[in-house]
Amino acid sequence: MSARTRYAAALLTGLLCLALPATPAHAAPLWDGDAAGGTGVFGSVECDAPGSLVTAAGQDGHGTIFRYTKPSGPIRCESRGIAVGGTRYAFAPDATYWLGWESQLSTVSGDFVIWQWKSYPNAQQNYPLIMTVKNGSVRLFHVDTDAAWHLIWSAPVAAGQWRRYALGIRTSASAAAGWVELYADGVRQTFADGSTRYAARTWDSANEPKWGVYDRDTPESSAVHRIDGLRVGTAYPDVD
Repeated sequence: MSARTRYAAALLTGLLCLALPATPAHAAPLWDGDAAGGTGVFGSVECDAPGSLVTAAGQDGHGTIFRYTKPSGPIRCESRGIAVGGTRYAFAPDATYWLGWESQLSTVSGDFVIWQWKSYPNAQQNYPLIMTVKNGSVRLFHVDTDAAWHLIWSAPVAAGQWRRYALGIRTSASAAAGWVELYADGVRQTFADGSTRYAARTWDSANEPKWGVYDRDTPESSAVHRIDGLRVGTAYPDVD
């Protein structure tokens, strides 16, 4: 290759680099809920004795994890909200949030809640979004202002199986402006209405995420919910 040819090739490469848009960089997650930081990464803990929320050694390639233990008797063992820089984080309306986590359950029998988008104080929607496990199925519901539960997604789940969820929420008190998106194990999910972005009212007064175990069936049942990789961000890549 002559010097003139090499110069022309280098010039063309430079022009192409200038013409191509740079890959946008994603900001760091709003919140890194690494279990190595202890339960102080949460806004608060709601776990009645003898239940417990502790950090523990993971397995199957997981490091330190959170272990929520709900024994027979109490109805819940949950964390509520998140803390950023030691201060409880205030989620806002008309904003986009992505929440990501990995989940493993000791049992998939009965009927219990593993995640909530909970309203405080409850105005018209106690929990606009709620994820439950019932008899081998993980289910995502939208709950409307009339307290009607709409099943918008479900999938099989097994005891001892690690699953990865990433949930996108556009927070709005308007059903026309709010929406939900879901990835399970890195795959974008289709909702019951055939969409990949479910339109819904997702904001009511103030909302916070809750992870853990809440028993909807009978307090006599027990369950252990292990959670790893907790993240909150403003885009899916922040939490994937």
